[in-house]
Amino acid sequence: MDKEFEGFVIYNKYYSDRKAFAVVSDDYECKAELSKIPTIFKDFIVPIEDKRFFEHSGIDFKGITRALFRNLVHLKVLEGGSTISQQLARNLLRENSKTISRKIRETLKARELENKFSKDEILNLYFNNIYFGRNIRGLRSASLCYFDKEPEALNYSEVLYLITILRGPNYYIANVAKANSRMRLLSNLLYDKQKINLNQQNKIDNRIIKVANNKIISIKNRTIPFITEKIDLKKKIIISTLVPQYQNFAQQFVRDSKYPTSVIIIKNKKVVGLSSYYGSDYPFFFKSNVGSTLKPFIYYLAKKIGINDTEKFNSQSNTLNWSVREATIVDSQLNINEALFHSNNNSFINIAEKVGINETLEFLSETLSINQNELFPSSILGATKNGISLYQLASIYNSFLSENLDSQKKDLMKVMNKIFKTKIGLDIENAFLKTGTTNNNEERLAVVHHADTTFAFLRNENPENDYSKDGSIFKHIKIAFISFFKQKKDYKWMK
Repeated sequence: MDKEFEGFVIYNKYYSDRKAFAVVSDDYECKAELSKIPTIFKDFIVPIEDKRFFEHSGIDFKGITRALFRNLVHLKVLEGGSTISQQLARNLLRENSKTISRKIRETLKARELENKFSKDEILNLYFNNIYFGRNIRGLRSASLCYFDKEPEALNYSEVLYLITILRGPNYYIANVAKANSRMRLLSNLLYDKQKINLNQQNKIDNRIIKVANNKIISIKNRTIPFITEKIDLKKKIIISTLVPQYQNFAQQFVRDSKYPTSVIIIKNKKVVGLSSYYGSDYPFFFKSNVGSTLKPFIYYLAKKIGINDTEKFNSQSNTLNWSVREATIVDSQLNINEALFHSNNNSFINIAEKVGINETLEFLSETLSINQNELFPSSILGATKNGISLYQLASIYNSFLSENLDSQKKDLMKVMNKIFKTKIGLDIENAFLKTGTTNNNEERLAVVHHADTTFAFLRNENPENDYSKDGSIFKHIKIAFISFFKQKKDYKWMK
C-alpha cells in the first residue's frame, strides 16, 4: 500500500466509546492532517503571530525592524520577527539551528510558498505542519493529544491554549502559570482586534484548562489493510477493528518487556490488538520459523487417523536419524498426549513418520494456507522455506480452535489447557497455550487461545544467559495474564 492514508486518524470500532488512539504515519512523529482548518484558528493566529500576513509576500520587513528594535532596547530576545510563512518554512525544513545559512534557506522557502500557494492554503499548511511539542506535529494531533477532541469540537479557551503554547510548547506545558498569563495577554489582544467579544474574553480568562495526556501512537501505512473496518475519506478517519482493552494489553506488554517483543491479538478472525517494538507492520510482514507451535496441528492429524493414547513413541531417538535437542528429560517412551505436553521433538518426528511424512506436510500446507513446496520434512519441527508471520500464526490458531470442534480437537484442547494451567498457574477451563523456540532461541513464540480470541507473542534476540526453553518472555507472559485473567473456573472472557 502506498501512503494514501498518511495523516488519517484511527479510531476504535465502538461507537459508544469511540476514541482516537493512532494516526497513520511511517514517521516517528505523531502528525494527523485536516482537510480543512477551522476558521477560528485562522482568525486567531494572524493578529497574534503575523498581523500583516495578508499584506506581505512572505517577509515582513516592518516586523523584523520592530523586533530588532525591541530586542536591542531590552537587551534580550522578545520578538523573532518571523512571519507565518517563515514559521511554516522552518517546520517544513525541519531545521532550528540559529545560523545565517538556515535563515537564508528559511527565507527562500517562505518566498517559494508565497508564490505557490494562496494565503488560505498557507494557513492550512501551517496548522497541519506546526510543531506542538512531545513529538506532536499539526493542529489535529495536538487537539487529540491535549484535549481528546477533534479541532472543530474545541471551545474558545482550548483553541487559544493551543495557539498559546506554539511559542514554546514544552515550556508552556510545564509552566501552567506562564501559559495562563500568556493566554490572558492574547485574549486581551484578540478582544482589542475585535476577534472575540467581552463575554468570550471573560470565559477564556476564567475557564480552567484541563489538558489531557493522550498517547497517540503511529500505525504504519501497510498495516492498515489488516485493521480497517471503515474509512471516511472526507474526514480522514479510519474506524479500525482494534478494541481498546486488547490494544492496551498489547501496548503495555511491549512497553514492559525487557527485550524486543511483538504481540498480535485476533478475535473472531479480526485483529483487535497489536504492538511491536519494531513497528506496527512487523507482526504482519516479519516471517520466521515457528518451532513447536506447529505440533498441535500434527497432533490433530495423528489423532484423526487413529493414533490413540495407549500407543507409545520413542522420545530419545527417531526413525529419521535426526539429531535434535530436547528441552526436558522425560520417559523414554511417551504417548501422543505426553509428547505434546512436553513438546518432545523425537516423539513428534516418530509420530509424523507413522502418519506419513508426505501426508503430514500436505496437511500442514492445507492448514497453514501455504504452498507445499514451501515445506520440507523439518517443517515437522516448525521450519518453513519462507517462514510464517506472527499474524499468520495467530490467524491459523484462531480459526483452527474456533471452528469444527470435533472429538480430536477436543482431545487437543485438553492437553493445551493442561499446558496453560501448568505454565501460567491459573485454573481456567478452555484456555490453551503452546510455546515454541527456533533459530537457536533467537525467536521465542507463545500462543494463548480462549473462546474466540487468540494472543500470539514473539520475542526476538537472545539475551545473555537466557537459553532455557521458554526464557524471559514466558515470565513476562505469565505476569501479564495473571493480571488479565481472573482466577476462577467459571471465568468468562472479558468483553
